[in-house]
Amino acid sequence: MRTAMRLSHLVAFAAFAFPALAFAGLTDPGAIAGGSATAGGASGVTFIQVIGLFNIFVGLMLTVALFTYFLGLILWITRLGTWPTYRTEAIKIMEWSVVILFVLVVLLAIVQFFQYHPREAGWVVSIIVGIIIIWIILYLAAHSGGGKKKAEEH
Repeated sequence: MRTAMRLSHLVAFAAFAFPALAFAGLTDPGAIAGGSATAGGASGVTFIQVIGLFNIFVGLMLTVALFTYFLGLILWITRLGTWPTYRTEAIKIMEWSVVILFVLVVLLAIVQFFQYHPREAGWVVSIIVGIIIIWIILYLAAHSGGGKKKAEEH
C-alpha cells in the first residue's frame, strides 16, 4: 500500500513536470513557418533563455569566489607573525574558494553545452531522467512489501 502511494506521488509529479519541460520550446526562430519564434504558437520563455539565466548565477558566484579568495589571502598575510597565527583558517578559506571556482568552470561548460547544442542536450537529459525514474521504480519495488516477519514459536 505504501509503495502504491509513493508511485502515485511520483506519477503525479511526472505528469505535471514533463509537459512543462516539453513545452519549453527548443526552437530556432528562423525555422518555424510564419516567422513565429515560439513552438506551436505558444508564447513564453524558451529553454535556451532559461539556461541563459545560469550565466547570471555563474557571474555572481564568480564574484563571490574571487572576493572570498582575496579575503583569505589578506587574512593569511595579516596574520603573519602573530601568535597563535590561525593562518590555517585563511588557507581553508582559500581552498574553498578554489573549489568554488572549479565548480563554476564545470557549470559554465554545462551551460555552454546546453546553449550551443540544445537537441543533443535534450537527449542527454531525457536519458538521465529515464534512468532516474527506472531506478526509483526498482528501488521502491525492492524495498516495499513483505512487512515484518512474525517469529515462530516452538
